[in-house]
Amino acid sequence: MDVTELRQLIATELAEVHTCLPGVIVSYDGRTAVVKPALPKQLANGDVLPAPQIVQVPVCWPCGDVSGAKALITVPLKPGDPVKLSFCERALEGWLSGSDAAPDDPRQFDLSDAFAMPLMRPGADAADTENVAVQYGGCALKLTPAGDAILSGPGTFRVQMPAVFEKLLTYQAGLTGKGGGGGTQISGDITHTGGTISSSSPVEDGHRHTDSVGGKTSGPEQ
Repeated sequence: MDVTELRQLIATELAEVHTCLPGVIVSYDGRTAVVKPALPKQLANGDVLPAPQIVQVPVCWPCGDVSGAKALITVPLKPGDPVKLSFCERALEGWLSGSDAAPDDPRQFDLSDAFAMPLMRPGADAADTENVAVQYGGCALKLTPAGDAILSGPGTFRVQMPAVFEKLLTYQAGLTGKGGGGGTQISGDITHTGGTISSSSPVEDGHRHTDSVGGKTSGPEQ
């Protein structure tokens, strides 16, 4: 076998070895995705082979403590979203069913054994080069090198669990709220400067005076 034949043989073998490709989400159910490689394959004779859809593709998310609290960070994936496809050197059927045993099929780097990782296609948008940023639509959370956390957006920030502020709470555009069934309780001094404190209901401060016969005066009239 001469060098030319050897190179042709190597090229033929490498043509079936898949390592990494851009892909496009076809569908995603929150567990696995159907993905289509974004680039078709051009054959040696010039013909173009359309890329097939790959089913049951695991999507890679940052996660940990899988057997416990399942710490997980995900984003919505919609049809047409770009992903990076990485092709495994072992068959994945057994692993997808929960087994870590050696695969029955000896195939390697096959199109059917892909992992998908969401990515931002170059030119689609620009990343924040100064801060750690999490954003979706018009809502964004940015963590700055100075130690600030900035949450911005057109919607409402909702806290659906007890909240404790251990440092000074400052607001700049007024404060509204409802006490709910538990009412509102404030401990400690309150200092008011400027403006008027008003109420549409009686204000009870608990203070009483001694009347002319030694009793205590009543609270405000209802």
